[in-house]
Amino acid sequence: MKRLILFPVLAILIPVLFSGCSSGFDYSIEPVLNPNNISPLTAVLQIEAEKPVKATVKVLGEIPWEQHFDSSNTKSEIPVLGLYPDRNNKVAVTLTYEGGEIRDTLEIKTAKTPARFPQIVINSIDRSKMAEGMHGCDIHFANRGKFSSGPMIFDDDGQVRWYLDLSFAGKMVSPFQRLKDGTLLMVSRHVIYEFDMLGKIVRETSIDTNYGMHHDVVELPDGNLLICVGKRNNFIKLDGNYVESDSDFIILFDRKNSKIVREWDVAKVLDVSRKDLNFFRPGDWLHMNGLAYDESDNSIIVSGKNQGLFKISWNNQLQWILSPANNWGKSGRNGEGFETAPYLLTAVNSEGEAYPEKVQLGVESDEEFDFPWGPHAPELMPEGTLLVFDNGTHRNYDPKIQYSRAVEYSIDEENSSVKQLWQYGKERGQDFFSTIVSDVDYLPETDNVLVTSGYLKDKGRLAGKIVEVDRSSGKEVFEATLYLKSINGNKTRSWGQTDILYRSERMPLRY
Repeated sequence: MKRLILFPVLAILIPVLFSGCSSGFDYSIEPVLNPNNISPLTAVLQIEAEKPVKATVKVLGEIPWEQHFDSSNTKSEIPVLGLYPDRNNKVAVTLTYEGGEIRDTLEIKTAKTPARFPQIVINSIDRSKMAEGMHGCDIHFANRGKFSSGPMIFDDDGQVRWYLDLSFAGKMVSPFQRLKDGTLLMVSRHVIYEFDMLGKIVRETSIDTNYGMHHDVVELPDGNLLICVGKRNNFIKLDGNYVESDSDFIILFDRKNSKIVREWDVAKVLDVSRKDLNFFRPGDWLHMNGLAYDESDNSIIVSGKNQGLFKISWNNQLQWILSPANNWGKSGRNGEGFETAPYLLTAVNSEGEAYPEKVQLGVESDEEFDFPWGPHAPELMPEGTLLVFDNGTHRNYDPKIQYSRAVEYSIDEENSSVKQLWQYGKERGQDFFSTIVSDVDYLPETDNVLVTSGYLKDKGRLAGKIVEVDRSSGKEVFEATLYLKSINGNKTRSWGQTDILYRSERMPLRY
């Protein structure tokens, strides 16, 4: 039987092909490692056969990766994902044709992962109670004042099995996500990138440079995209002076026709002068960092680290605000719009009774209710409730109170009230406290919640934690810690000087 071995010499892949037809069926397989130069743990098998064949590929190892491809051809290129790093991988190939089947095993040698990659420790795991898939990480590496993005997927043993090297972009490319059609989508400030799992750029679209994309992109049911942006030459009035604002527009991007078709100016519906949680610069009054689309009424839920959560209609009408009630004034860039306070949701207990004024103002928290402070990653649950990561920065206006959590709220729009249904993380205190970034995802397969506390200290080391929580019991069924190295930064808490784990996803490793 024919055997193919791939030898790396001076970073040049030299395939040596030994062919034969002792089985009575003539075929050849030539692997090409890292075919698009940015995905080192992938390969393509170039297959030629005397008859049309279907291929099944399996990367052998402690946690095998396998995929079947139904297309039947005499010439085909079959993707291979999930190669182990720094290993002479054994890859089993089954070719099925009319009248028979051929089995072969190839060897593909891979290099080590980059030194900057985190140390991944699996703290606990109960696979029987977990949602299927591996662990996708939206991770960004310090690069001396910039970020170099390297989304990755690791398995249940903590082994990296797939990653992209996006250093060619020269800046942060995020958020790492897979669209309904299987495409990987991420954006830089002015470019929308779409990749396949082999790292091939399927589409690259530059947008109007008056807009700068950041933080979040949400795929709508029709395939178009809602994107958080800043827009040049837009100002707000603060203390009698005009300052340029940032991160306070949303755009609708028509993916099919590659153009911006709508924008929302959210400064029109909120109080831009409210400074209770603005610890950045004056123009960053909102710091928009997350979006959720509500298909039930065609509306948008927005997360702003410096203000809270709010909902707007498709026509940019304010629906509600989920935030402590302290110091909400008039809307608008000049502060001359409508009063925003009437849109604040009243916090109520399980009996529908309003909490005391100190809780409404955010001065105190109740054991059964707290507002989100510096939130990230809003997500609507199937029942219509709202899941969000509550970072807890400056909780109750007190920097000494430090815990982060995933929290689920039920919002009664008719009665303008909000009730807390579930939370995880408060009980872990400072050990789970992340001042920035972080994520939550509902996993419908198991009714669990995936929680990412992306920037915390673990025994003095900078790290990110990924935890899958049983929603009914509050118990962890999976926990991993990623110890961040920040080898190309000065390790201060400034842009591009430390690594960050922005988000994580439970993600199948499939082409």
